[in-house]
Amino acid sequence: MFKILCMIITIETSGIQEVEQLLQVLKSLDIKNVNINGAPPKPQPVITKGDKKLDPRALFGIWQGKPRTLEQVRSTAWKRNWNI
Repeated sequence: MFKILCMIITIETSGIQEVEQLLQVLKSLDIKNVNINGAPPKPQPVITKGDKKLDPRALFGIWQGKPRTLEQVRSTAWKRNWNI
């Protein structure tokens, strides 16, 4: 009596040449059911380009009359709680 087995094998390759060699071997073995699934694409972050029309020279000297430290800018702008 024979037992029918169904098996799924996952093989990771490092290039198209290895895939082609593997397919040649499988074809030579006369395997009837061969499915090839590529790796799912990795999710990419959405990047929005900034406005390139802004003239940064207009911002020079913005705090000329009131010099500030980086900590003063952060505390005023973001109101962050740094003690967390």
